Amino acid sequence: MTVKKLKKQMAASLLSVCVSLVALGSSTYAWYVANNSVAMKTSTISAKTNGFILQIATLEEGAQHGGEQKSLEAMTTGATLSPASTDNLTDWYVCQAWDSQGYVTSYVEPSFETGADAVPGHYKIAGKDYHAFVKSDYLVYTITATGTADVYLEDDGTEPPIVVTTRGGDGVTAVTDSLRVAITTQAVDSNGDPEGEETLKVVFSPKNETGKGNDITGIDGWTSISGDALVESTYPHIYGLPHTAGDPYVDQNGKNWTVVRNGDNFTATSNTMPIATNVGYDGVIIHVYVWMEGTDADCVNGQSVEEDDSVYDVTVKFAGVAN
Repeated sequence: MTVKKLKKQMAASLLSVCVSLVALGSSTYAWYVANNSVAMKTSTISAKTNGFILQIATLEEGAQHGGEQKSLEAMTTGATLSPASTDNLTDWYVCQAWDSQGYVTSYVEPSFETGADAVPGHYKIAGKDYHAFVKSDYLVYTITATGTADVYLEDDGTEPPIVVTTRGGDGVTAVTDSLRVAITTQAVDSNGDPEGEETLKVVFSPKNETGKGNDITGIDGWTSISGDALVESTYPHIYGLPHTAGDPYVDQNGKNWTVVRNGDNFTATSNTMPIATNVGYDGVIIHVYVWMEGTDADCVNGQSVEEDDSVYDVTVKFAGVAN
């Protein structure tokens, strides 16, 4: 395997995105029961760099060329997050029925709200508001006349590239271990607007999934709903634990998704997958999706969150390196 070292040369940037979620309600039977939810009040996004290449801003703000400090911090509005499932980030499913033992027997695609003010993932049941997922949109770009850079997930050797932590409480595994964080990219036009389709890069879970959820068909491992049926997840996926220090974060197809920082260098191999390449002045859009995967074995009855006051922070770390 060929190894290439990506030298810093005053151009390596570390960007981080933080999403905060507060757990509410309690789980009663199955993952899709409506009162098992996570409320996301606000999201604080911060990006810290140690160089002069990459910057980050919310897509709504747009590139802050000439406004370096403003481009390092942003705020977004959260929502109520209920368990859901997807295999492609396009088709989403929630429970339609389950049997007397709590096994899910059928699924339905929720009717998402539409219109100019509609929030992605928002749907209603009996007049109550729910969200299958939370989607945050960012623009990553280079500062004027500093060239182009590639963007990777960053492995600092001490923790995963995507970390879920709790504040104000101990947290519950029904939330922490069933979370999924997906990263997609999308081109941006000359006006700073999205152009073309999104490309799904990778999905992360804090914990490797090996058990069965409560779907009546029962499949071990990473699963999702596709076409109203339980399937093995087809998207590239990596996980945080169990993980041996020094090992790459490799998906089920054998592809590594992180670069490792060694002093002033980032090291990648021919097997390392970038999130985006040749990012320039106009930038690239990076979307971050967060949802509770209902088919996960941890997203089941018995993990009450009724009295949980924890705030769940989801932090995504990117490494940007000049070409």
